Amino acid sequence: MDSPAAATLAASIVAQGEKVRDLKTQKASKELVVEAVNGLLAFKAQFKALTGADYVDPNAKPKEKPSEKAKAKVVDAPPADPTKKSKKELNKEKKKEKKATIKVGGDVAALPSTPVAKKEGKKPASLTIDVAKAPIFVQAPPAATDKPTVYYTASHLPRTAFAVAALLKDAGLDVTFVNFTIPHALPVLVLPTGKVINGDIAIAKYFCRLTPDAGLYGLSSEPILMGEIDGWVGYAQSHVHAATLPASFLDAILAERTFLVGFGLTLADVAVFSALSAVQFQADATGAYPHLSRWFQYLHPILSPDSSLATTLPAPVLAILSPRKKPVPTEKSTFVSQKGKTSGSCPPLEGAIVGQVVTRFPPEPSGFLHIGHIKACMLNDYYARQYQGKLIVRFDDTNPSKEKDEFEQAILQDLARLNIKPDVVTYTSDSFPIIIEYARQLIKAGLGYMDNTAQETMREERMVGIESVHRNASVSTNLALFDKLLVADPAAAGYCLRGKIDMQAKNKTLRDPVFFRANVKDAHHRTGTKYKAYPTYDFACPIVDSTEGVTHALRTTEYNDRDAQYQWVLQALQLRPVRIHAFARMNFVHSVLSKRKLQWFVDHGHVAGWNDPRFPTVQGVLRRGVTVEGLREFIISQGASRRITDMEWDKFWTINKKVIDPIAPRFFALDATRAVRVTVHGLPFTGVQGFPTALHPKNPNLGVNMKRLGADLLVERDDADAFNVGEDVTLMRFGNITITAIHKSKDGEILSVDAQNHPEGDFKTTKLKITWLAHVDDVVPATLVEFDHLISKPKLEESDNFQDHLTPVTRAEMRAIGDHGLRNLKTGDVIQLERRGYFRVDQPFLSKDRPLVLFMIPDGKQRAMSTLSTNLAHR
Repeated sequence: MDSPAAATLAASIVAQGEKVRDLKTQKASKELVVEAVNGLLAFKAQFKALTGADYVDPNAKPKEKPSEKAKAKVVDAPPADPTKKSKKELNKEKKKEKKATIKVGGDVAALPSTPVAKKEGKKPASLTIDVAKAPIFVQAPPAATDKPTVYYTASHLPRTAFAVAALLKDAGLDVTFVNFTIPHALPVLVLPTGKVINGDIAIAKYFCRLTPDAGLYGLSSEPILMGEIDGWVGYAQSHVHAATLPASFLDAILAERTFLVGFGLTLADVAVFSALSAVQFQADATGAYPHLSRWFQYLHPILSPDSSLATTLPAPVLAILSPRKKPVPTEKSTFVSQKGKTSGSCPPLEGAIVGQVVTRFPPEPSGFLHIGHIKACMLNDYYARQYQGKLIVRFDDTNPSKEKDEFEQAILQDLARLNIKPDVVTYTSDSFPIIIEYARQLIKAGLGYMDNTAQETMREERMVGIESVHRNASVSTNLALFDKLLVADPAAAGYCLRGKIDMQAKNKTLRDPVFFRANVKDAHHRTGTKYKAYPTYDFACPIVDSTEGVTHALRTTEYNDRDAQYQWVLQALQLRPVRIHAFARMNFVHSVLSKRKLQWFVDHGHVAGWNDPRFPTVQGVLRRGVTVEGLREFIISQGASRRITDMEWDKFWTINKKVIDPIAPRFFALDATRAVRVTVHGLPFTGVQGFPTALHPKNPNLGVNMKRLGADLLVERDDADAFNVGEDVTLMRFGNITITAIHKSKDGEILSVDAQNHPEGDFKTTKLKITWLAHVDDVVPATLVEFDHLISKPKLEESDNFQDHLTPVTRAEMRAIGDHGLRNLKTGDVIQLERRGYFRVDQPFLSKDRPLVLFMIPDGKQRAMSTLSTNLAHR
């Protein structure tokens, strides 16, 4: 035992053996004993693999030699019957038969101490796991570093340790995960001191003990909690990794619990969650195990690769916590709406292979994302996730005259608002050196030439198919001019690089397009003045698509004519082919998407900025009250078809309403300038009293709102104008009152109303069901803002000047007063003011001088919610 590693393993074997003996003496649970024994066997197996010999305890007593009598018995024993099987062989055969039954879906006996709450008509979960038995080794620890490091192998991923490390990072835990090459080795934590801890669970427990205040391992003052946590950790190791997954048992346990132990997240939850992830448990809140699914779905965002530690972990470990994607349908992929109905379809990508698809969204950082870009980025994201692939966001920064860093940052922020998380962000400018070399290759192959034809002349020659006088210049001349172009040599002034394709092609994009042009006037927002010439999008895009590994380039149908040019570049440069998947751009009526036209609205003060709610930008539509979920459902419902359509906004808002209606709390608000006082007699109390009302009639999870009632009320003038003496009116959320008197001015305008409380009245028989407020001093002042389309004409023709079709008034405000509960709203909250509509909070209530500002959200209906008057047409 000369090797230091062997000595370390020998010490580990002795310590593990003592642990096994202690557990047996304490009559510990079977799971803990089995875990300890397996650890001991693993140490011994690694010792033998390292030294070539079995481990021998130096303190063990030597075995006694068999007596002569015993030897004689062995010698005289009759020969064994070759046809008779031993008890051990029979047990092996039984185990093989049981495994075969499991693999074909046969019944397996329930685990002891695992009560299964069977549900009517549904079988308890039984997940078959085909695990190949392989020897498990404890690695000889690598050298210590200045940071705790977990070494792992692909066959034994540190699921629980990673999840715990991610949870405790904010508590100061700093650890690195590194892939190790020894096959079948357990994870090992190497500390800066050189000490090691072996095994996923042991490492996770160590992390928990390092930060006891986090409470993942319970509290030292409550040992019962720590015992319960240990029990669940053992359960995760022995039961969830077994051939059957007792989902019914877990579902029954979680029926009345949020967490497995206590009232917060602990190592028990992490261990069971990690084990379920390993067997690819599918959460389905509407299926047979709603409580287990609810728990699993709650934990997934917490323990997912989006955690703050994820960037330090290699992909194999990240994959263990990623949700298992459903298989891609062979014919077409469908998007399912909230109610489970298919709302649209996206055709499958041609030649797509699950796990290998790479898509890209290539915005130019020269403006803000608008509704047209949203379709492109969401479709690229949809296909990347559907095929378990990768999404690249690549900034096409090839035109320094238009691009700015502020647009780049705005685009990244917009993508984050849309919940689109690219796997990687790249820049075409990073590939400029490669693109330049490919340009030289094109020239050397005789497929590119330098040309200084004037721009107008070049345009005319391309239209009629006239070749440039420089088309047949020598390769050496073209190379020399290209090199001069790159350094802004005056000798190359006015030159550009053109592709030498076909000047007679019917597809005019193939008539020797420009691939490189000079720009010495504008500094690039990333590279400064390093480059004096830049590739065009048409040349750079196919090159970078190919070199970055893009498998499917999604392009709008307006690029159809350029697809042949795209493929020509790939073939001419002998680059890896990329499949093009075309889809139609999305236009909306009463809208313009041109950056130039939108800039005109900003410059001339028709809107407040690029985030104005009337603008079709990402910032604008989200500020108007569009939800990301509704936006995504709308985009996917349109699919990736090639048919260009002019969409009506009402379809868009209808889908959005389906998303916000179930979660929008309800409040009352009145027109502050037209409210009418109503005095109610016969109330069973004096003064003002509060009573709770549900914030949503169908969603009790939203809680309650304290509504105040007194003898003096305020109602809408539109409602008061419809009152008749002797008629019952229903005060929503309270009950009926009977109108006893209506007081009017000489001009016939209602000044006030008297009424009698009528608790026996039937609200089902009343014609008027109205909103109201108690007449108190601290009602919440609010400004309700409505918007209209900027363009009055539904569809602008090419010959139209958009400035001739401007809507005269596109913003209107109303001073309102509302429920006391409106004080608690935050920016971005979506609510419903009953009988008025849905609103998004643009500015929370700060004071009477700085009131609540609410932006009305269209609901897709042509008619308003009620007879209450509005300032603009309901759209």
